[in-house]
Amino acid sequence: MKKIVVSGIAAALVAGSAVSTAQASSRIPHVVKAWAEAWNAGDAAEMASLFTNDGTYRDNAFQVAMSGRQGVENWVNITERSIRDAHVDVRDAFRSGDRVAVRWTFSGTDTGAFDKTRPATGKSFRVPASTLIDLRGERIQQVTDYYNLADVLRQVGLPAGPWTPPGS
Repeated sequence: MKKIVVSGIAAALVAGSAVSTAQASSRIPHVVKAWAEAWNAGDAAEMASLFTNDGTYRDNAFQVAMSGRQGVENWVNITERSIRDAHVDVRDAFRSGDRVAVRWTFSGTDTGAFDKTRPATGKSFRVPASTLIDLRGERIQQVTDYYNLADVLRQVGLPAGPWTPPGS
């Protein structure tokens, strides 16, 4: 009898997590799905098409802002050259009016192409990330990515350098 109860609880937990995952996926706003699909396909033109003509992509970790659809295309192409197999795994997202918040995981493999001053480490990274998306109508006006660049650097074997506050 105990085996049946334990098996029933385990089955309910497994079924419950599958439903939760499906429900979470159905709640992801369309614009987030399209954004993630463009990143995962490495499709710069598709990413740019999601933006307004004067839209901006900001990556706060790298302190980069690229504006206009051509700028957005450039940022995706730079990222694709620099991070082999760059991948966005959306964990959760919600939309309120013209604002969208996304919790995701960023992963990929270093190719050394960002600064071209060093060889590629060939090591992979996986870091938590958050993105805020501002919409104008159904197009993206601005994307702002937040993740810890020091975590990326450490995971690919590059010095992230400790920071000492001034005067300490």
